Amino acid sequence: MNNNIWFKKFGWAYVPTNCIGILVTVLAIIFLIPVYAAIARNGHSVSDDMYHMFVYTTCSAFWWKWIAERTSCQLLMRNVFK
Repeated sequence: MNNNIWFKKFGWAYVPTNCIGILVTVLAIIFLIPVYAAIARNGHSVSDDMYHMFVYTTCSAFWWKWIAERTSCQLLMRNVFK
């Protein structure tokens, strides 16, 4: 069962505790690097750039947090004791 725990809840955040959790985190960051570069290259103003960065960052953070919640220790333990 410990192989399914990729993240551990630490306050309000999740910390990767498994190689797959680290991979998910790194892939989310790697995805955002070229997105930020393209936004900065094609942007017309700082507020325009920030608006576009916000959209991609929140979308990526949502899916990262969703994966972290589903593979955290607390959720898996709660499902065992139902």
